[in-house]
Amino acid sequence: MLVVELKTEESVGKKYAMKQVECIEEKQANKALKEAMDLLKLHHSSICAYKELFVMWDNKISSLFLCLVMQHSGQGDLSSLIKEKRQKSEKITDKVILKFLGQMVDALFYIHKQNIIHRNLKPSNILVTDEASFMLCDFSTEALMTDEMKWKIRVEENSKSWMAPETLSFSFTEKSDIWSLGCILLDMMTCFVLNTQERTSLLQDLRQDTSHLEGVLTLMQNGYNSSLPLFTILFMMLHIQPSMRPTAKALTDLPFIRECLTVAGSSLIKPKKSSLPLDVIDMLLEGGISSVLEFMQAYWDREEAQVKAVEHLASFLGDKNALPCLLTFTELITSAMKTHIDSLKLQIGGCRLLLEILSQALEQDLDVETSLGDNVINSLLETVRKHSENEELLSLVCTLLMMISASEVAAENLRKAGVILDLLMIIRNFLHNEQICLSCCGVLWSLVVSGNLENSVDQASLKSAVCAASAVLQEHLQNGMVAETACSALWALSLQGCLTENEYESTTALLLDALRMNLERPVLVKNACQALASLLRLSDDIVLDMVSQKMEELLSEIKSRFPSSMEIMILVDATLLKLQK
Repeated sequence: MLVVELKTEESVGKKYAMKQVECIEEKQANKALKEAMDLLKLHHSSICAYKELFVMWDNKISSLFLCLVMQHSGQGDLSSLIKEKRQKSEKITDKVILKFLGQMVDALFYIHKQNIIHRNLKPSNILVTDEASFMLCDFSTEALMTDEMKWKIRVEENSKSWMAPETLSFSFTEKSDIWSLGCILLDMMTCFVLNTQERTSLLQDLRQDTSHLEGVLTLMQNGYNSSLPLFTILFMMLHIQPSMRPTAKALTDLPFIRECLTVAGSSLIKPKKSSLPLDVIDMLLEGGISSVLEFMQAYWDREEAQVKAVEHLASFLGDKNALPCLLTFTELITSAMKTHIDSLKLQIGGCRLLLEILSQALEQDLDVETSLGDNVINSLLETVRKHSENEELLSLVCTLLMMISASEVAAENLRKAGVILDLLMIIRNFLHNEQICLSCCGVLWSLVVSGNLENSVDQASLKSAVCAASAVLQEHLQNGMVAETACSALWALSLQGCLTENEYESTTALLLDALRMNLERPVLVKNACQALASLLRLSDDIVLDMVSQKMEELLSEIKSRFPSSMEIMILVDATLLKLQK
């Protein structure tokens, strides 16, 4: 790529780069030129502006070239920055990551809205300016990227590492850019722990199986603030199936990405409107439930109005006749929470109100499933991801998620929304919290027994869930309620084949400890016995472990304690028979 500096009065000190792309024939050159003309229309602060495009014949080598002249920042590119950090084993700061992600999502949203795809997104095609800002450059066209013969020559193997799985079959969409951005983000996050060869191998492996992300999760956590939900974003971007990846538009709706956009100074983030006087709010809320509905809809963009409305709705909880009406407010409440995601007061108030509404509705056998649509679930997950450090709020939200996941439809929607990764992160950060652990294991159980878990990301996440559920059980062995849900989660995970052979022995020992310490809890006994029976079916070696730990004596004691429980008796007898063979 040739870089020149103009010295004219109009363009003092401006640098431009000219890229020459060899074309096979005139028809291809003209087609590529026609496609590339749209690049001249791009005017965005995070995109290098294109100055001129033309086709040129080089007499010396008798070849036709498409020439693209673009603005050049005069600084280095992102690949140089990453290389420097990798050599020094230094991490790229959270602030830089936030700004980078905000600027890149903003830029992709802009080009995708105009039906333009970058097609060649990689660190060397992202320039770094003086202010540690980032600019997209070096777009490619469909005509050039779908020419198999020239593509094999032009695109180096290392460059292919950043490309989405489907692009290796010459299928490019806006979702391909999202994959590439995920790869770049991953490289930035791991540059202080992975060398270049390890990075390249990881990116190539991810195209076949995204479970490889789990292997670097712990490494990344050691260097990055656990409150940044970067890992969840990565898993979203790096779905092998393009249909499962978010669009740039969908990313801009996520609270964490909106925070990145704010740091980047994106115009996609609109300033908040001035608040209403509180006395006006009080006056408007003097009516009944119907007036609250109208008020929330009229002032949806005013934080104080929504906080006051939620508080006013809570005053109707004691009225049984008002409950069916309150149940219809679930989506409106979560919508307010999503709109004002930064308001901790609204998040806590909204979750407490939802918990009371759903609890009372279930006690009265009211139909709650119709009130738990996608919008409600997605709003709650955004709260989790935005306020991932707030223990009080997470305790409320996780309890809500456990109640919601009892519905098979809701459980499936939670799974599709990527809740498993959120649960694992929450357990890691709040293993000491009994209510959070109980709720998270309850949700895991519901997801495993009712969901479709065929995609690779879910399978990889559930293998990590075994460690999480085991950690909960180990931490809370003496808390019967928490141990009960942890045993049920381990049982469900064992049925799905999520345990590895290396985990059989330790899981068996843990379940036996749970049984010995909680023999007075029939549900825990049943769940633990179910899990142990499942492990027995998986491996004959478990028999020796159980015999060595005097399992027969324990089972005999269980039989004496629960002679009237047919389910437990059948389980115990079957296990005893297996041990005696």
